[in-house]
Amino acid sequence: MDLHESNGSGWMIRELLHDAGALTVIVPAFNEERRLPRAIHDIAGFLRSQDAEFEIIVVDDGSRDGTADTVAAFQAQDDHLRLMRLPQNQGKGAAVKAGMVGARGDVLLFTDADQSTSIDQLPRLLFPLLRSGFDIAIGSRAAKGARIVTGQVWYRQKLGKTFGVLAKLLLVRGYADSQCGFKCFRREAALAIFPYLTSNTALFDMEVLLLAARRGFRVAEVPVVWRHDPDSRLVYDLRKALAIVRELLRLRREWKVVLPARADVSAWSLNGSGPVDEHRVCQEHHLTR
Repeated sequence: MDLHESNGSGWMIRELLHDAGALTVIVPAFNEERRLPRAIHDIAGFLRSQDAEFEIIVVDDGSRDGTADTVAAFQAQDDHLRLMRLPQNQGKGAAVKAGMVGARGDVLLFTDADQSTSIDQLPRLLFPLLRSGFDIAIGSRAAKGARIVTGQVWYRQKLGKTFGVLAKLLLVRGYADSQCGFKCFRREAALAIFPYLTSNTALFDMEVLLLAARRGFRVAEVPVVWRHDPDSRLVYDLRKALAIVRELLRLRREWKVVLPARADVSAWSLNGSGPVDEHRVCQEHHLTR
């Protein structure tokens, strides 16, 4: 049985989650009252079905709708759920940072409220953390073996590719996909990274990878299944595009280094019996100064 083909179904999922110890799942949320009920239901249901020890932290990033009330209603029925509230909208990076710093778990995952990468992909990320000595595992929509079930509309794809080119030129060259909103950390790695983040925007993922490399953490890039949510909260306009470019330039000035394209490749199979096919590799990255 292979983790990347079965999602680790059966005994292996339970064994991985048991070995993980306490798990924290962080969901950043801005005006997500409509999508949160399903996300909370799916995340809690999956983890309960595997007898996992867990907490779910929803970080309300200054929402103007009923996001906080929605979470409070679930809290009344489920003591696994916690609500953190930021007094005003600060950005996804700030919300994830708050959740990571306040988490109680031994293994910490952040995932999006739209569940474009479903919680059932978690065992793919736990495997390199718990069986292969990695400190961080990041979901990837572009690594070999990833599968996109529902793609974005053409203009979002074009914008995403343009952003990817700029990002690789200025900051991060060694990853197929630095921006997937499904990343998992050992506690010690998370606490060595997130308190020091300076980016509150969607670019925080890149700063996370730069900090991880500077601190010598091993990062596995893991192919996942991804489904685009047509009701995405992301809105593209010229003002936001320019703000992203300015943020990229700021990070480039502050870091004065680009994560190198060179990567050492590691691979495994579910039973540890030896090498697996090329599409099942996870890439390990190091920052050299």
